[in-house]
Amino acid sequence: MASSRCLQGERVRLLLVIGSLSGGGAERQMSNIANYWASKGFDVTLATWTGPQVSDFYELDPAVRRVHLDVESRPGEWFAITRTSLRRVLKLRRLLHSARPNAVLSFVTESNVLTVLAHTGLKSRLVVSERIHPGMHSALPWTWKLLRKLVYRWSDAVIAQTREAARWIDLNCGATALVIPNALRPLPDAHEQRQPLILAVGRLVRQKGFDLLLQAFSRIAADFADWNVTIIGDGVEQSRLMSLSRQLQLGERVTFVGQVRNVEDWMARAGIVVQPSRFEGFPNVVLESMGMGAAVVSSDCASGPADLIEDGVNGRLVPVEDIDALSRAITELISQPALRERLGREALRVRQRFHQDLIMAQWEDCLLADHRTVDADVGTGRVNFE
Repeated sequence: MASSRCLQGERVRLLLVIGSLSGGGAERQMSNIANYWASKGFDVTLATWTGPQVSDFYELDPAVRRVHLDVESRPGEWFAITRTSLRRVLKLRRLLHSARPNAVLSFVTESNVLTVLAHTGLKSRLVVSERIHPGMHSALPWTWKLLRKLVYRWSDAVIAQTREAARWIDLNCGATALVIPNALRPLPDAHEQRQPLILAVGRLVRQKGFDLLLQAFSRIAADFADWNVTIIGDGVEQSRLMSLSRQLQLGERVTFVGQVRNVEDWMARAGIVVQPSRFEGFPNVVLESMGMGAAVVSSDCASGPADLIEDGVNGRLVPVEDIDALSRAITELISQPALRERLGREALRVRQRFHQDLIMAQWEDCLLADHRTVDADVGTGRVNFE
């Protein structure tokens, strides 16, 4: 094992840092990573900036040490925000000193910046990872964008999920980004009968484009009376999306079910899974739906879906925010059961391409190997770790 050679038989100590575990793709991946390494006998600490009042949505292995940094974030003037950030940096630095990790891994821009600052002068290896295409994250305040540009070069490695995101980091952050895609967590086999159900999963925010799905479905709903839409997730856009559904007179044809833990069961019985995002990182929903053998329609946004889907071979790609193209693709799949079955069958190949052992080996080589070169080809291009 690479980590054993690197650490000469010592038990590997890892510290993972993220905002919270309240739900979302980055949070799911971080939880999966923590559980995987804990199952291998690594000493894993997972720290979040939130306190215990923010419940964890994803279950952690009992062997994972769970730490809440618990520095309350209050909206306010620049001084108040700066003071909160400073408190977070100091609290994490104390944890770094006490945990003495061999390596530190942080997810998401704000957490990455604070972790780099807290780690300054320490000897453990530090890796930070962007979990969305950073060039598309327009809601990120300019202060964080500036800090990202300044401090990412101080880390030992910056990880992107796709080549497009890595290229953006190379050009804008003064750091050479490496590419590690999401791992596909172990999934059960899909044995359920597919239903006339269009499934969409994700946070109810503008980024995910569920408003586009509702508009596309409204154009074809009358032609396919037995098909309905279910949207899984919650978020700030829920009331607006429910209002839009009413305006489009979709009535009971659209159901909002909130967050669920057994999302793979829904993917197993959905006739079609739609991911109409305006931008992405590396969409877990697309990866897991394909892993459950579903026919997937996704927007061809700048980063992520095209690394998973070859249009017409193992799924469908449509232009971003093109409601007509989205409704046509859904119509095509509803009308052609054999096509849905073929796409779903080909989609299952992601179980090999993004197998958890394969992707986690790349993470271990990045965090723990002593500067060996490893080539990995998982369908997203050659990846070289120097």
